[in-house]
Amino acid sequence: MLKLRKVELVGFKSFCEKTHLTFSGTGLSCIIGPNGCGKSNIVDAVSWVLGEQSHKTLRAERMADCIFNGTAKRPPMGLAEVTLTLVDTELAEAARRVLGESQAATSPGEIAPDAGEGLPPFAEAAESAETTPVEIESGPTAFAGDKTSRKPRAAQRPAARPGEVVVGRRLYRSGQSDYLINGRAARLRDIQELFMGIGLGPDSYAIIEQGRIGQVLSSKPSDRRAIIDEAAGITKYKTKKRLAEAKLESSKVNLSRVNDIFVEVEKQLASLKRQASKARRYVEVREQMRTLLRIVLASKARRLELETDRLALRLAELTEMETKQSQSLAELEAEQERLDRRVYELDAELRQNQNLIGQAALELDRAENRILFNRQRQEELAERGRQLASEREQAAAQLAHVESRVAAQDAIVARLQEEAARWEAVVGELAARSSELSAISHSAEARIAESRRRIQEFDQALARIQDAQAQAEQLLAHHSGALERVEKSEQALLEESLHYREGSQAADLRWQGATERARLLERSVADAQQRLANYRGDQAEVASRCDALRDSLAAVRARRHALGQVLSDRSYSTETVQKLFAANGQGAARNFRAVGLLADYAEVEPQYETAVEQFLRDELEYVVVETFDHARAGIALLREEFGGRATFFVDSLRNLDLGEQEVVAPFPQESGVSRLDRLVEFRNPLGPAAKQFLPRLRSAFLVEEPEVAERLARENPSYIFLTPDGTCYHGRAVTGGRPTEAGPLATKRELRALDAEASRLEGTLAELQSAAERLESERQQAERSLEEMTLERVEAGKKVVAATLERDQARAELARLSTELAACQSDVQHLRRDAHAAKQKAEHAIVEREAILKGREAAECDMAEATALISEVRLSAQAHHDEVAVKRAEQATMTERLSGATAISMRIRQEREELVARLSSLSAQQATIQAEEADLVIRSQEQRLQMESLRTEREHRERQKADLEREWNQVRLRTSEVDNALRGGRQTLSELREDRSRQEVERARNDAEREHLRAACLNELNANPEDLMAEQDALLEGDDLAASEVQYQDLKSRAEAMGPVNMMALEEYNECEQRFSFLERERADLLQSIADTQQTIGELDQISRQKFEEAFAIINSHFAAAFQTLFGGGTGQMRLSEPDSSGEAGIDIATQPPGKRLQNVLLLSGGEKALAALALLIAVFRYQPSPFCILDEVDAPLDETNVGRFAQMLAEMSADAQFIVVTHNRRTMEMASVLYGVTMQEPGVSKLVSVNWEQARSSASHAA
Repeated sequence: MLKLRKVELVGFKSFCEKTHLTFSGTGLSCIIGPNGCGKSNIVDAVSWVLGEQSHKTLRAERMADCIFNGTAKRPPMGLAEVTLTLVDTELAEAARRVLGESQAATSPGEIAPDAGEGLPPFAEAAESAETTPVEIESGPTAFAGDKTSRKPRAAQRPAARPGEVVVGRRLYRSGQSDYLINGRAARLRDIQELFMGIGLGPDSYAIIEQGRIGQVLSSKPSDRRAIIDEAAGITKYKTKKRLAEAKLESSKVNLSRVNDIFVEVEKQLASLKRQASKARRYVEVREQMRTLLRIVLASKARRLELETDRLALRLAELTEMETKQSQSLAELEAEQERLDRRVYELDAELRQNQNLIGQAALELDRAENRILFNRQRQEELAERGRQLASEREQAAAQLAHVESRVAAQDAIVARLQEEAARWEAVVGELAARSSELSAISHSAEARIAESRRRIQEFDQALARIQDAQAQAEQLLAHHSGALERVEKSEQALLEESLHYREGSQAADLRWQGATERARLLERSVADAQQRLANYRGDQAEVASRCDALRDSLAAVRARRHALGQVLSDRSYSTETVQKLFAANGQGAARNFRAVGLLADYAEVEPQYETAVEQFLRDELEYVVVETFDHARAGIALLREEFGGRATFFVDSLRNLDLGEQEVVAPFPQESGVSRLDRLVEFRNPLGPAAKQFLPRLRSAFLVEEPEVAERLARENPSYIFLTPDGTCYHGRAVTGGRPTEAGPLATKRELRALDAEASRLEGTLAELQSAAERLESERQQAERSLEEMTLERVEAGKKVVAATLERDQARAELARLSTELAACQSDVQHLRRDAHAAKQKAEHAIVEREAILKGREAAECDMAEATALISEVRLSAQAHHDEVAVKRAEQATMTERLSGATAISMRIRQEREELVARLSSLSAQQATIQAEEADLVIRSQEQRLQMESLRTEREHRERQKADLEREWNQVRLRTSEVDNALRGGRQTLSELREDRSRQEVERARNDAEREHLRAACLNELNANPEDLMAEQDALLEGDDLAASEVQYQDLKSRAEAMGPVNMMALEEYNECEQRFSFLERERADLLQSIADTQQTIGELDQISRQKFEEAFAIINSHFAAAFQTLFGGGTGQMRLSEPDSSGEAGIDIATQPPGKRLQNVLLLSGGEKALAALALLIAVFRYQPSPFCILDEVDAPLDETNVGRFAQMLAEMSADAQFIVVTHNRRTMEMASVLYGVTMQEPGVSKLVSVNWEQARSSASHAA
């Protein structure tokens, strides 16, 4: 029977040091100690190593809390490890079997796909329960995509002894968790399968933690059933059922998918069958078309060749005729040009001669007109001379008469002037006397008026002076008093103003200092704000650049990961190659191990990648193996399992010293042509020798231009010629197109570029992050500095405000005092000036009063004398006034007579002057007319001589004109003849050229038809027209050729009427038929698998039901007995409840303690519930004893009596079972054979002390 022999703990919770608990295998062992010393940590350790996944059940917030977290004196540990050593031969055999199955299911270095029961791998990894290798070392890959693999190595632990099973679990702070069986890495599922069905499964009743004893009864009926299931041993059947149901569901899903694919392939098969039949008919029609087309194209080629010869001969004739006609036209054109020049010269001479004749005639007419004009002018001048002579005689007579009148009128004017002078003297004397009297009278009147005015003014001035004198005396007294008061105020203001001026100057100094300080701080704050803004801007820019770099780096890494996945999975290769590499991990069992693909070792420059990838598409997928045995194993694997074909490249031949061999046959080198094998290199271990086993590579050349490749392919059909775009020319075969995806060479190159770009981006990002950290530090420093300066600026502002207020107050007070002082000083000056003025005004008023009195007396005497004088003058003036009036009337009459005589005299003198001027003008005109007559005579003679000369020149020009006109008519006649000849010649030349153009068009059309025919021959038949003509013995012509073309068009119409034809339909039909057969077999296998799985599930249900019913009946009887024992009477029984949604019935418990009525177990008290739960556990344990049973303070709720009963029952059962009890009760301790004391001498660190009572008793008895 399975027994627990030893428990080892290190680093688990409070057990930081390595602790051993060794058990004898039977009996009752107790673990004791004070509260909080770590007793329950031992129970948690056993649950944990058996696969407990809930950190709450382990009394931890997270799984990492199970590792020793350190104390004040001890550092925390990096891992926790617990090991259980169990003894049982059957269990040891089961452990070996489980480990074997685990190794078969999970290859070395591979993570188990079902590491946890009912949990996906990622969920179990999250709980730190995933099985991972104990130690890691480099090893061959297990996944196709891994470049490096991890391979488990046996744990550095002592091997288990025969019949022992050592189960362990490790937990690292990184979250990694390891499970061990006999020192070898295992899965959680392996642990669970090992202990399932023996009472140590997930729902084990062998370990009862604190508080769980009450949960046994308070849990749901379905949870109670789980205990019975575990005891009945049907947990493993339920697990198998769940696995079978999962398999059944997976098979149904696969069947659904296979059915969908089966239907689709069935439809595709029918369609391909029709396409294959259509393709066969199309091939037959195409062969007939090709046979007929060879004859038709050869006949057309012969016809076009004959037409080409005829057109060449006709064009030669037309070219010769055109040349001769062109020479004749050139001679006529030269003569025409000479005649045209002569006509132009004659036209110019005629125009010049005509101009000269017209000019001579014009000059002759002008001379005649001038002579006639001179004659007329002479006659006019003679008539004008006679008129002037007559006018001069009349003017002389008028002048003599005017002279006599002037003398008579001058005498009259002289006599009147003498009389006017005499009357003017008389009137002047009388006027002077009258003026004297009038002046005397006016003077006297003025003296009287002036005297009166002066007397009035003197009176007014006297009154005014007296008033002014009184006012001045009063004002003088007032100003003197005011002046004394104002002078006292001025002195006081001066003293106060001096005091405030000193205060204002001090305030100004304080204000200037505060203002300057505030200005400096304002500039400092502005500079700090600008620096802070710059830092923030730089931070934003750096952050933006970091984000952009992170995005770029993420994109590069994603692309790099995707390309790496493509290369590691070899997604670019065929499905067959991928299957081979997927089975590469099973190489040890099948003797197959692939090193890689040939593409993994090939190195090509980027500009040649496209050509090499397309040309060596098949060779690059050669599977590289080390030996021929591996190659044969791979072929067997394909033949037996995967299907398909593959080529294996044996790496062991790399040691052959083959040297560099030349191509198949010598090939002349040309510019732009390169050997392909020199452009492709293979890395070690293959090396250059690998090229010798690739014949296509050695016979291929890279050509820059397609035309050169075509020519070389025709000339050298045994070689292969490639263009940079991947087009392949091999004899008459041309292969090309566009690849559907990037090949392995381009992918590796892009991956290398992405690695470099990722490194560069990571370096740049690190630099930017450092710059960001530096900017953040500088920004924080700038913010602190700005805050300090802002506070200082605020304080300085307050000081400025206070100083400004103080300065303004001092200035205002000083201004007020200055204003008052200025006003006071002004008042003093005004008062002094006014007082002085008042005093002067009073003194001046006294002097003026005396002067005014003397002037008034003088004015009164003067007015009396003037009154007497004016009376005498008025009498004399009246008499004299009458006499003056008479004399003045006689003087006016004389003045009028003198004015009239003077006017008459002046008019007569003006007439005399006009007559003298007229006589002078007439004399001048007579002289001018005489001179003009003499000049006209001379000019008339000159005009007559000029007329004679002009007549002679005109006659000469007219004779010359006649000669030129005769020559012009002769030249024009010859020009007309040459023009007619040129038109005829040009018409002939044009016709020749048109004929030649038509022939050239015919030749071009013929050439185009030949090129089209050649292209048609190459495209349709891949042959040149010359080859077709050489092959055909009899060629068609006329109606036979037309009939053949009609027949070919009919065949072509039949082919086109077939529509699109899938030429790969035959091959695709065979492949699809094979796939259809394969899917039929797969579908039948899935149906059979579903039926088998359903049958298995039914059998498992039947077995589980039988075992449950059997276990339920027995455990129920045991429960009744245990209940009576623990309670000292009463009854207890289990009942099946109604089935739940899963179809299984739960378990209800009905109890009747002694002296009470039958009631539900949930209505019992706490102690009664504990006893009932213990009765149930004891009943289960009696039916199916577990290897060991751990009870953690289950006796805590019991009283002394019940503890005794419980201890007695444990003692009875411990004879056949192993019990480990954590307790504080002395009655329970008394029943134990071994006590394990847990103490915590050092805070936070648990230690163990054990005592064997049996040995102690025997030692004591021997000592006694």
